[in-house]
Amino acid sequence: MENYIKAVLYGYPTLLTVSEEYGTHIRNRAILSYKSRLNAEGLAEYLAEEILRKKRLEWLRDRIEAVLEKLDEEERALVEIRYFGRRKRLSVLLPKKDSAEVRRYFRRQQRLGQKLSGMLRVAGVTEEVFLKEYAPLEEFKKIWRFV
Repeated sequence: MENYIKAVLYGYPTLLTVSEEYGTHIRNRAILSYKSRLNAEGLAEYLAEEILRKKRLEWLRDRIEAVLEKLDEEERALVEIRYFGRRKRLSVLLPKKDSAEVRRYFRRQQRLGQKLSGMLRVAGVTEEVFLKEYAPLEEFKKIWRFV
């Protein structure tokens, strides 16, 4: 699986709340515009950039959700365990934790990673798009360095 796909999946949980947070931030900056150090044109440009950033993040969230909806229950559980930090679901998939089960788990994770890569590319989430639109954003900078 490509690193940008990993970064997108690790960042997905933050995308769930980012739309609300950006909306609130944009609204507050507009309401408090009289306190801004920027002139009207500068503030308008800043708010327009923030609105576009919000729309890009919502676009990415929608693409990921569409891909996740196409997965079966077991595949979704594997994604949640690996990328969303929901380790409790691991006990359901690996009740025995013997070496054969563990190897099977990692093989399933590898196959699922390849499947997700293809599905996200088809949905328009390519490496070029990620590097241009998302890697420079604060929401993904740390994740990108980590991956």
